[in-house]
Amino acid sequence: MSVEGYLEDLGVCEILQILSLSKKSGTLHLQSGDSEGAVTFQRGQIVRAVSNRFPQELGQLLKHCRMVTAQQLDEALAYQQKLEAHRPLGEILTALYQIPAAAIEQAIAQQIEKVILSFVTLRVGTFYFAIEDTVTYGTASLNPLDLMLEKGMSPRRLALKGQKNLEQEAYDEASLDRELAEIDQRHSSKGLDLLRGMLAELEHPEFSGGVVLLILRYASEIMNHAVIFDLRGDNLIGIGQFGLQGQHGLSADDLVRRMNIPVRQGSVFSEVLRTKEPFCGELGDTDSEHMLCELLGATAGNSYLAPLLNGGRVVAMLYGALATGGVAGAKVDAFNVFLAQAGLAIEQALQGN
Repeated sequence: MSVEGYLEDLGVCEILQILSLSKKSGTLHLQSGDSEGAVTFQRGQIVRAVSNRFPQELGQLLKHCRMVTAQQLDEALAYQQKLEAHRPLGEILTALYQIPAAAIEQAIAQQIEKVILSFVTLRVGTFYFAIEDTVTYGTASLNPLDLMLEKGMSPRRLALKGQKNLEQEAYDEASLDRELAEIDQRHSSKGLDLLRGMLAELEHPEFSGGVVLLILRYASEIMNHAVIFDLRGDNLIGIGQFGLQGQHGLSADDLVRRMNIPVRQGSVFSEVLRTKEPFCGELGDTDSEHMLCELLGATAGNSYLAPLLNGGRVVAMLYGALATGGVAGAKVDAFNVFLAQAGLAIEQALQGN
């Protein structure tokens, strides 16, 4: 899944959340004026972050932290250069001078966090993330920085820290733990971890698996409940949901899987199909909308519909009820950008088959 766009549309915090959920490996490149940098992900975890605003190499960082002397650093670098197979500088310093590996790892983690939090402040510019096999710990291509973690850092945690910094909200590590645990509990309570089997029933197999699950996970942050519909002819067939309650003796999952809503002319569904653009607002007065309201208890003023595209053709649709109390327009805009990128990811996956 390649993701690219403008930081004006999708902020760094949102990008980190998306990449964390996708659990992909690759590199995120950021450019904003004279500032540029890159973040390396290994299976959704951050293992490296560099920026021209923080040109410090590992040796300089450890000297600044008074973990090594200038002489020790020179000797370790000279030793490293003589090796036929590359070894990370931190590993060499541990072997030669018994500097605790955990202390070096912590210093690198603190530097990565500093770089990431500086990225969060970028308001304009471009970003690009491409799936690729990331360099492994200890490869020669990391020279001369070697600022890479053996164990990654959570993008979700760093995104949460960045968001709180932007909002000038006080926090500590314990409060972050609690908030992240609450988010996980919310996902679990909405059944997001149980959708993979249902998604396998899609008529369009490119939507089975991680992309739709990722869409629903992201949607859960701004919606009380949502349903994914597969478009089959002129009908919307329910295939997955979160946040719904069962009724009429049926579980929420069974209820959704029995949904078969015709797309009537003049309905918001037909409008979304025609424009291929998301819709946010009041539902109309056609049989299609009445059926949706009856099945889901949809309300008039907070409905959200968005097409999922493949090759410019609508193949599925997302319905959601936006959270009450008002949802910031920027969050919905960011979600729209993400949906567009998800469609590109699906199309590229098909082209690769």
